[in-house]
Amino acid sequence: MFVNYRLYNFTKTGNADPTIDPSFLTQLQTFCPKGEDSKLVSLDPDSHTNFDASFFKNVRDGKGVLESDQRLWGNDDTRPLVQKYASSIRGLLGFRFEYEFSKAMVKMSSIEVKTGTQGEIRKTCSKIN
Repeated sequence: MFVNYRLYNFTKTGNADPTIDPSFLTQLQTFCPKGEDSKLVSLDPDSHTNFDASFFKNVRDGKGVLESDQRLWGNDDTRPLVQKYASSIRGLLGFRFEYEFSKAMVKMSSIEVKTGTQGEIRKTCSKIN
């Protein structure tokens, strides 16, 4: 459901999303035939059981499963970050995804929960309580 429109009718043209790598498109179309919306697709097919920079390499290479993921490469503001994370090599100094992610999690842990009139914790993420 979240992927098929990119494979068969992107922007209502009847064509696939042109940002998808052609070999990856064939792979996805084989796995998700037209009209079949019940298949689950890994968002990081090369490394779905590991927490690493593989996701960013896939996005860089036109293998982002979700449109929102692939747009990270198409955006001038986010492309440099994707490139840095995709180019990182474990164990070397520099811009490493694992290190940056852990820093971001620590920073997020200091965000205080807003309750009452300041905000709410949603029971369903996509709906206001």
